[in-house]
Amino acid sequence: MKDTALVLVGHGSTRHPDGAVPVLALAEDIRRRHLFREVVAVFMKQPPYLSALESLVTAATVVVVPVFAGKGDYTDTVIPREMGLTGRVTERHGRRFLYTAPAGTHPRIPHLLAGRAEGVATAAGMTAAGSALLLIAHGSPRPGGAGDTPRSIAAALAAMNRFAEVALVFLEQEPRAAGWAGRVTCRDVVALPLLVAQGMHASRDIPPLFGLGPSGTGPVESAGHRVVLATGIGGEPDLVEVILEMARGIG
Repeated sequence: MKDTALVLVGHGSTRHPDGAVPVLALAEDIRRRHLFREVVAVFMKQPPYLSALESLVTAATVVVVPVFAGKGDYTDTVIPREMGLTGRVTERHGRRFLYTAPAGTHPRIPHLLAGRAEGVATAAGMTAAGSALLLIAHGSPRPGGAGDTPRSIAAALAAMNRFAEVALVFLEQEPRAAGWAGRVTCRDVVALPLLVAQGMHASRDIPPLFGLGPSGTGPVESAGHRVVLATGIGGEPDLVEVILEMARGIG
């Protein structure tokens, strides 16, 4: 894909710009491999903005990968609208734009998450087989929510039988993360945010659910459980391979 530009689209944050670091690091990792003519990262909420994309890349073919944990309003509506995309492939002004599904929908993601969660459990002195895996997704306050991807991931993880139980909660829809203790029975709990970056949700909103301070990870005693909190999945090295597979598969 030497004549192609690869664009990674992240959420970003006006309040926590460091949340862009994982996506920027992914772009830099791929850039060093010299697989594409250009590799850039752009964001919805901070610079470099998605709206500046066409001034950032010059290649005639542009592959756009939303680095989001799942499908939702941003990936299905906002990003395509901002880019003027009309589908999976859009021809415009002599250029060809290819738009992939969100990185979090790739079939390798559940296996990546299982490995990450097991490593977190081991480091905390827990065993995966004797622990609950608590997935914390963003969700959406819109009618019907936005839980298809997290539910699919949770089902895939449960089918692996690597943890004693797998539970799913959401920050912005039911079942709410605030009621997490009522959804697990194991004493040991590995809490894993289905979020790419350590932005406001991962660093500020989720730790207090377990009595932790900002960016705290534990282990900590909370609601009769011993909980260890993992960080966002954007720092996973294997996420680069997921992105590359998605980019290659859409051409």
